[in-house]
Amino acid sequence: MPSSPTYDADDDDVRMVPNRKLEAIQAVKEHAQGSRLRLDSWEPASTTDSTSQHSGTFDAGLNDEVWTSPVADDYRTKIDAADSGTYEAIGDIVSGLTDAANAFYDAGLDMVPEDSALARWPLT
Repeated sequence: MPSSPTYDADDDDVRMVPNRKLEAIQAVKEHAQGSRLRLDSWEPASTTDSTSQHSGTFDAGLNDEVWTSPVADDYRTKIDAADSGTYEAIGDIVSGLTDAANAFYDAGLDMVPEDSALARWPLT
């Protein structure tokens, strides 16, 4: 197992460890990116297996006129707006997390002294 990097501070070797807060930011970012992919591939569940009604009864009143009605168009518009809004919100979250992670890298804080708060994050 390779040893952790150290730096010399007042002639004392200080053991460097990964920045735990940075690791948490990266984990949340990966989860958010996965959510965006899941949103892209989401399709409504089939009603034949998830309803208590028999599928023939459920589908009996759903003809082509239902799907081309003004109400259907209104729902479609609302669903598209919610989907786009969610996609944009996740994009904003990913962007913010990327900026936060880059700030640590830019400051050279991807590795921190083992006795620092960032090495013990989250603080308990």
